[in-house]
Amino acid sequence: MSGAVSVAQPLVHELHAALLALDAARFREAKRAELASRLHALRERLQHAAASNELGDTARERFAEIADSLRAHLPERSEARERWMRLRDELQPRYEALLVALREHAVHAPSLRPTNYVRNVFHVGNALGVLALLVFLPSQWLIPLASAFFGLAFFLETSRRVSERWNEVLMKLFGPVAHPYEHYRVNSASWYVGALFVLAWMQRPMVAAIGVGVLGLADPAASIVGRRFGRHKLIHGRTLEGTLTFAFVGALVAAAVLFGFGVAPLTAIVVAAVSGVAGALAELLSRRVDDNFSVPVLTAAAAWGVLTLF
Repeated sequence: MSGAVSVAQPLVHELHAALLALDAARFREAKRAELASRLHALRERLQHAAASNELGDTARERFAEIADSLRAHLPERSEARERWMRLRDELQPRYEALLVALREHAVHAPSLRPTNYVRNVFHVGNALGVLALLVFLPSQWLIPLASAFFGLAFFLETSRRVSERWNEVLMKLFGPVAHPYEHYRVNSASWYVGALFVLAWMQRPMVAAIGVGVLGLADPAASIVGRRFGRHKLIHGRTLEGTLTFAFVGALVAAAVLFGFGVAPLTAIVVAAVSGVAGALAELLSRRVDDNFSVPVLTAAAAWGVLTLF
């Protein structure tokens, strides 16, 4: 293990765990004293990393920024929840900036996907809007419309890589529904538009509706259940409870779509079950490819495949 990895890898994972404990769905009033002590000790280690000769200038600066934030904003053990949530909001973007700086040292850690109920509502509303288009819009319009949105997403992603100022404007505009890591990587909305582009070219509105509906409703449900009640860890930060919720809700959504399109009950039940499981597996296994792309595309493909057998 290189010097940089040995210094940064355990520290960044510990920082990630502390930020998970600060998540709105996980934060416990009874654990404030323990968390305060944990963050105080972590601050000392962050300061040590900021002075390490094993790391580059940018990484040291990012470690120092997080240590400074903890020094300035770490609440007292008895302070109100709101102060702890302000600390969380301060640290999340700094953590993502640290991950970017550590890539040159081959140090890897999970990005944050904090609880965001506004994003969940947006997710559901967006899915319902797309479902309405798939049901009521003439099918010959789907490809041109999806292509136009794909072109817009490509333009926005490209332009914000060229101009940091423009990137800041876009992230501020979409801040209420964006995850912190999207400041530095292709955002989930662009992945989603890419999925819609693929689904449009499949020219199967019913299976496209299954993919969109499963993502739009099962993903937020799994997120809420997994963060609040998840106890059995799987991979990539997912939990067994969240994954089972995804499969169950996904199957219900797929069944509703299939019945709405007049599919025979037995066929609908089988296709819905496969769709729910396919979506849950896509969400569980997605890492490099965002699940806003993999879930609708793979769910629709699975539904299409099963439908061809009937």
